[in-house]
Amino acid sequence: MSDVVIRVRGEHERQVPAERGTAQVVVEAQGPEAAAVRSEVERGTAALVADVRTLHDPGAGPVRRYVVDQARSWVEQPSFEGRPQPPVHHASVSVSVEFDDVARLGAWLSGVGRFAGAQVQGISWDLAPEHRREIERSARQDALRQAVERAQDYADALDLGPVAPRSVADTGMLGAHQPVGLSFSARAMSAPGGFAEADGALGTLLAPDDITVRAEVEAEFVVHREG
Repeated sequence: MSDVVIRVRGEHERQVPAERGTAQVVVEAQGPEAAAVRSEVERGTAALVADVRTLHDPGAGPVRRYVVDQARSWVEQPSFEGRPQPPVHHASVSVSVEFDDVARLGAWLSGVGRFAGAQVQGISWDLAPEHRREIERSARQDALRQAVERAQDYADALDLGPVAPRSVADTGMLGAHQPVGLSFSARAMSAPGGFAEADGALGTLLAPDDITVRAEVEAEFVVHREG
């Protein structure tokens, strides 16, 4: 009798508390004079960045890195009852600040409001790279164990005996007739945290989202049948 091939998918998902957070801060201003608006944004940004630099100690934290984007400016031409009004000039600068300490990030966010024109637009969460690799490796192994268990469940239901692995691949690759190999996929996801205002109460109540680490594998198993 011919061998029986069993194709299955294994998956595993873990929720891990966030270890790092990146705050997106925008310093913006508006007014009737373009030069005055730009100057206001430059002053607010300079004060914000100077404060961030006091916390930036490579290798020691709590600020691992920060990025200051190029300034943006534009003009709005409002109208009232069809009549043009004086133009309104806008300017903004985005600053991204990554903390490796969630508590220190919350404390810093509590004081962002003291910088003129600064608003927190959102927060994204992540894991330390070494911990992420450890969690992803564990998730891949658990996903493959589930695939083995599923395949054996099918074989047991048909009284076929023990299964033997034939190929393992990323999701979707077995159907593409890729060469047999051992490869896995794992990805980490986190929803950005909303943060409308930066005040003391919100900073102390900061609660990071968990990081979802998910791994999926596809596998083929074979049951050798005598005959």
